[in-house]
Amino acid sequence: MGAGALFAAGTALSVGSQLMGAYTNKKAAKNEQQQYALQAEQLEIQKGILTDQYRQQRQKLQGDAVAVAAANGVKVSGSVAESISNSLTQLGLEESRQKFNLDMEKANLAYEAKMSKANAKSKFLASLLNAGASGMKGYATYDKYWGSTDE
Repeated sequence: MGAGALFAAGTALSVGSQLMGAYTNKKAAKNEQQQYALQAEQLEIQKGILTDQYRQQRQKLQGDAVAVAAANGVKVSGSVAESISNSLTQLGLEESRQKFNLDMEKANLAYEAKMSKANAKSKFLASLLNAGASGMKGYATYDKYWGSTDE
């Protein structure tokens, strides 16, 4: 096998490996997108669990307060009712704050997923362009040294 053929084979291998790299990167980016989607789903599940937990806490607080008041012969009104209301309000604020944090995490994941997708497209295109440039450079070099003799 002559030097020209070896050079052409080397160029073809280089172009082929760059194309394989482009498609490997594309697949990796798709997997990353799926991971972001799964994380967003997990945050939604966490929000649902959080809602249930706070509902149970509110019910327990109300039940305990009413039971203690009734055991002591106190009517649930006035300062007792106000205390229960304040405690429920605090629980509601805490729940809202935690849900807001989960929503912000989810929004951040959506942004990261969008940026990841844009970067993946850019990398894929760059890999294709590099493969094309390698092919053209290889052809030009081959043509100069082993190609046509028209000069």
